[in-house]
Amino acid sequence: MAPLILAGLSLLPKIPAIWASVAGLFGKKVPDSIEAAGKLAEELTAVVTSGNISPEAKVELEKIMASHEEEMAKIALEEKRLALEGTKLEYKDVQGVRDLEIAAYQTGDEYIARTRPKLLRDMWTAIRIFIFYVPLCVIAGHTIGLSASVLLAFIGVVEWIGGWLFGTFGAAYLGYSAARSVDKKNPNFKNGSGIINKVVKNLS
Repeated sequence: MAPLILAGLSLLPKIPAIWASVAGLFGKKVPDSIEAAGKLAEELTAVVTSGNISPEAKVELEKIMASHEEEMAKIALEEKRLALEGTKLEYKDVQGVRDLEIAAYQTGDEYIARTRPKLLRDMWTAIRIFIFYVPLCVIAGHTIGLSASVLLAFIGVVEWIGGWLFGTFGAAYLGYSAARSVDKKNPNFKNGSGIINKVVKNLS
């Protein structure tokens, strides 16, 4: 039942119905906000994982979590669904950037030809700045005494931004490289006079 306890504690901020019973079991103040519930969850998780919990308290905690197991399962399932939707949206964004790069390369516009490498260089600069400053921000937050829940929230946002930044750069680079490779093999492709373009014109 230990996994159930840990799972319940990880979801504690999202289940206000058990805040009072869980806090009372350990003689803690009942949380009055999600942030306070997150702090309580961190404290109790440390207690449980370190083994500093009496058998009686463990049994009672198991009962509390078991009585809300169905709700916990629904919350966990919803989190997975949202994460999956986020992944799909990121994939669509990346695919869209790649398609846009290839379409832009086919235009033959010299301004676009000059701009693409510059955009890649600017994005690479942004990535290097991101890699350098983010750890410093996390360390600074820990140094000034920000709570673990706030730091975790900040790290979550940073991970999302990092994923988008790296994904967009990767897609742009791959799209640019793919378009250049195609153009080297068939120079007519860029100017719209390749075999594919001719077939489309004949069909239209």
